[in-house]
Amino acid sequence: MSRTASRSLRCSLVVAVTLVAMACGGSSPEQQILTNFFRASRVRDNATLSNISTVQFNPRSDGAVQDFDVTSVGAEQRRTLQIKETRAEVDKAKEAEADFAKRKKAYQDAHMPALLKVSQLQRDKKPITGKDAEVLAAWSKISSEELETKKRSSQARAKASAESSIAIGSLTPGGRPDVDISDMDVELISKEVTVNAKVKTPDGQTVPKTLVFTFERAVGKKAGQTTEGHWMITGLKAA
Repeated sequence: MSRTASRSLRCSLVVAVTLVAMACGGSSPEQQILTNFFRASRVRDNATLSNISTVQFNPRSDGAVQDFDVTSVGAEQRRTLQIKETRAEVDKAKEAEADFAKRKKAYQDAHMPALLKVSQLQRDKKPITGKDAEVLAAWSKISSEELETKKRSSQARAKASAESSIAIGSLTPGGRPDVDISDMDVELISKEVTVNAKVKTPDGQTVPKTLVFTFERAVGKKAGQTTEGHWMITGLKAA
């Protein structure tokens, strides 16, 4: 290769690299995250998706985004997570469940012959009257209370999980064990990002769609140190 041709090739490469750098440098954080999200969605890369999103854009049902533009980024909203409070609710619900289990067992042990008799009467479809009816009513009340106690415990666990799961995902680096946020003061930052997208539908058509994403990230503070979490996509709806 001649010296002139070699110099021309080097110049071309420099220009190409510069253009790529400008393109990458000019894209917003939202654009980069969404690019990774749509690419991972197209190829069903669940490992990548789990690090950046709690929602999916399923190519089999939603189609595949061919191209998109970010048209607006909403103002950031902030709120302090009630992590310690919701976990305290879980502990309280567990105590209530354990206390109820003891009371149920105590009644069962004290009235076992009567309970067995009522159960047999029910199987035989015979009338239940007098003391047997009282036992049946008491046991029905206990059963109803048990369902309510378990429901409250389940709701407390779900609430605590919802309050902390996004924060854990945001604060945990990819491929690392979950960060322990139990002793952290955590603030959750959220914003809405609207995009105009060209979507190839499962039947092969290409249609325009306006999609609104919810972005969230956590900021954790513990012992005077601040940990900045990464943005995650936590919501998706059609405009």
